[in-house]
Amino acid sequence: MEEIHLTRRQFLQATGATALMLSLSHLGVLGGRAYATQKILADWDYSKWEDLHRKEWTWDKITYGTHLVDCYPGNCLWRVYTKDGVVFREEQAAKYPVVDPSGPDFNPRGCQKGAFYSHMMYNPDRLKYPMKRVGERGSGKWKRVTWDEALTGIAEGILDALEEQGPESIILEAGPGNGGYVNLLPTMRLTVLLGGVSLDIDSTIGDFNRGIYETVGKFQFMDSVDGWFFGKLLLIWHMNPVYTRIPDYHFIAAARYNGARVVTIAPDYSPSAIHADEWVPVEPGGDAALGLAICQVLIEKGLIDTAFVKEQTDFPLLVRLDTQKFLRASDLDPKGREDQCCYWDPASNKAVLAPLDTLKLPVDPALEGTFQVTLANGQSVQVRPVFSLLKDLLNREYTPEQASKQCGTHPDTIRRLADMCAKAKGHIQVMVGWNSCKYYHGDLIERVMCLVLALTGSFGKKGSGIRGWNESLFEGALFQAIKPKKGKMATILHLNRDKPIMNKYKDRDPTLTDEMLSVLLERERDREDLGQVPPAFLYYFHSGYKETWDRREWHCPTMKREFPEYMKEALEKGWWEGFALPYPDQTPRVYYYMGTNPARKNRGWNRNILPSLWNKYKLVFGFETRWTTTLLYSDYALPCAGFYEKLDTRFPSPHVPWLTLTDQAVEPPGEAKNEFEICVMLARKIEEVAKKRGKTKFKNRRGREIDLSNLGEKQSMGCANLEELMEDALETSVMLGNLPQGTDLKKMRQEGIVRFVGLSIFDPITMHLATDIKPDEPIIPLTWHTGPKKIPYPTYHRRMQFYIDHPWFLEAGEGLPVHKPNPKTGGDYPLRMTSGHQRWSVHSIWVTDEQLLRTHQGRPFMFMNPEDAKKRGIEDGDLVRVFNDFDEFFIHVKITPAARPGKGPSPGQVIIYHAWEPFMFKNWKSYDAAIPGLIKWLDLAGGYGHLNYYRWNWCLQPIDRAVCVEVQKA
Repeated sequence: MEEIHLTRRQFLQATGATALMLSLSHLGVLGGRAYATQKILADWDYSKWEDLHRKEWTWDKITYGTHLVDCYPGNCLWRVYTKDGVVFREEQAAKYPVVDPSGPDFNPRGCQKGAFYSHMMYNPDRLKYPMKRVGERGSGKWKRVTWDEALTGIAEGILDALEEQGPESIILEAGPGNGGYVNLLPTMRLTVLLGGVSLDIDSTIGDFNRGIYETVGKFQFMDSVDGWFFGKLLLIWHMNPVYTRIPDYHFIAAARYNGARVVTIAPDYSPSAIHADEWVPVEPGGDAALGLAICQVLIEKGLIDTAFVKEQTDFPLLVRLDTQKFLRASDLDPKGREDQCCYWDPASNKAVLAPLDTLKLPVDPALEGTFQVTLANGQSVQVRPVFSLLKDLLNREYTPEQASKQCGTHPDTIRRLADMCAKAKGHIQVMVGWNSCKYYHGDLIERVMCLVLALTGSFGKKGSGIRGWNESLFEGALFQAIKPKKGKMATILHLNRDKPIMNKYKDRDPTLTDEMLSVLLERERDREDLGQVPPAFLYYFHSGYKETWDRREWHCPTMKREFPEYMKEALEKGWWEGFALPYPDQTPRVYYYMGTNPARKNRGWNRNILPSLWNKYKLVFGFETRWTTTLLYSDYALPCAGFYEKLDTRFPSPHVPWLTLTDQAVEPPGEAKNEFEICVMLARKIEEVAKKRGKTKFKNRRGREIDLSNLGEKQSMGCANLEELMEDALETSVMLGNLPQGTDLKKMRQEGIVRFVGLSIFDPITMHLATDIKPDEPIIPLTWHTGPKKIPYPTYHRRMQFYIDHPWFLEAGEGLPVHKPNPKTGGDYPLRMTSGHQRWSVHSIWVTDEQLLRTHQGRPFMFMNPEDAKKRGIEDGDLVRVFNDFDEFFIHVKITPAARPGKGPSPGQVIIYHAWEPFMFKNWKSYDAAIPGLIKWLDLAGGYGHLNYYRWNWCLQPIDRAVCVEVQKA
């Protein structure tokens, strides 16, 4: 063997440098990772090999950081280590204090994506300079321009749109990813000042829990995740916390040690099923049948919490058998209220009014029976309580044996589940994510989940309930979208503007609660100030979605009329007045986005948006940190600071009830800037161009004046920099009672986190928690309703509403929650495509990171059952064509028995965990290409209590689960 001669320096370079490349390769910033390693070695004072490792533990400074993405609930605090102007690692701070000594704490919080951000921020796809497209959109031809050139071109396009089509032709799509909270609001503020339209975030991402909202009048309530520990039965239902709740999963594991039973209900043997006590298989979309059968058993065996359902739900409310509508006060007295319903009082043997201002029962109402009532017009009608109608329905159609044929779950398993629910004695946690709401009949599924909980009294207690998502409690930042300028006085003036609006509604109806008043205030803000609207009308009237949504055969067979008829009626009746924007005769002209990747996110983007709506936009630009598919289809790319390169907070959530800071550890690369600075620069440029054109004032179609003459100052709120903006947000939040006295930026930088202490009446999203935040226990939602206060719910009749007598719901046979099979969306094909969140990325943000790509196949892939694959001659790793009558895409197959096979009439299941960049697929068409993105026609209903739009609620979202497809070898 040839003898090898190495000098000490060569040995260190060959061995120590390799080790450093593994641990410190993040140092390769502008000049690449090799540059950073060489820089360290060049300056090294070599003495002993141990010095290589000692050097790893030296740094210039430590700052607190978090990750400004929608890894809900996130808010993981990290220590960020910087050396020579480069972030080279982060570690979990693990400094969350003990809240409830009887349960686990939140520490350490974090996941592998967070631990890898210091690597990802220096990836080669990082956007560092303003860029302008010079070829066709999507051609990849760009040139570097100055900030002034980019902003001038954008300002010219915005002024053109204002002059040609009006303010509503300017559209912002903001999202919760890659931006932050304090830096997100400036983009919305700019849209407000321009009179433009902001697309509702919840609607565009599809995370609106429709069925929870229909039942409770809200969906943005939840316990803090430490409350999971106190549950006795945890039903993981349309959720996969092993993948999606990595920082929180220890509460589930600890709950099992504490004696809780953990059950995963899912079509596939999911990663979370592995760690559960029991896996309950169910047909995709068959969950409502399963849940209704559980309810049937509970009622049949007398295992329900009668006191709870009488007080908290509409079960005792009377329904007229002649009209199938509630017996109302207006039926009994011409002067009675239309929204006040009635009980049957057995003691007096007559109908009595159910109070609107309290949940406290005036009588002990009947739950069963048929009664005769004489109306004000002298007509005699029969009435029955809602519970009586529900019981008949369940006994008639949803015994375990009947339901088993619809959901694929064995009757014995259903009965065992019902027994578990009863034994939990009001401490059931339904751990639902944002999968159920993406099914066509996801509202029915969620209504049934709520029904199981209500029957067992599983609301308002530690370790009970169900949850949506909530982005609130840091109201000072939210106010910055609409208040005139920084400072306490500006906040007071803005609140003084809001209070008369609330007083106006309170004078009209003294029974309105503070929560209801905050909703009414928000509706006025959305219509007049924020310009926030569901995107459904933009899609329907200005892109290819009309043709898609109008396809009768892709909707549910129980839809009695054509989809366009429902759309027409909803608009003619004014249910969406002020929110159906842009107007049908108004051509969209400017589209910009921040914290989102619409070409990846929007269902059917390639078929419905790209060839139609995208061509109507004369200007498309994005605020981004990296090159995304959407950015490649844009006209201008504006480089933004990353998570450790600017001051901000993660968007707050009661799930993790601390405001979490990320501080600026290093300068952004190249010429990247934070979003606040960019928006102020752009506003000043728009103002400059408008003055040069000699026109600074415009009006929208509602007559509101848009004045650009002082736009830059208005946009900045008088803040010279991001620190002043943050200080103002903190100061306002203290004033509103969200944060403790003394909270300021200095304290945030010292502590990294601060726990929320209270709700604000001026934000309905906060008020939907309906609870007091206590220092020594988890957040327990809804206690204002279930506890001594007995405050009514914000539903049509002020109780949990399981019977909806809106004419459309009755026409559809959905007055009570029922099971309906998935429609054949996409065509009559034998496989159903389902999805979930992958564990290797938060949405598509980490999906191109070269290190994380090495932890899996490094390419998009789809799970498929061996039996379904064998029928089609498909083997593991094959490239396949997935198609339906809408479109197609190509993807590699991973064969696994965990996916549900097709059996007889039951469709097979294929699973694609999102989110891959479309440019990672052939023809840049991801799985979303085959998803038509329908909306359920009932979501257009309005004019009925809580069935009315406001920010993030009742917001018309696209459906993307259980789409019909076929698969063939490519």
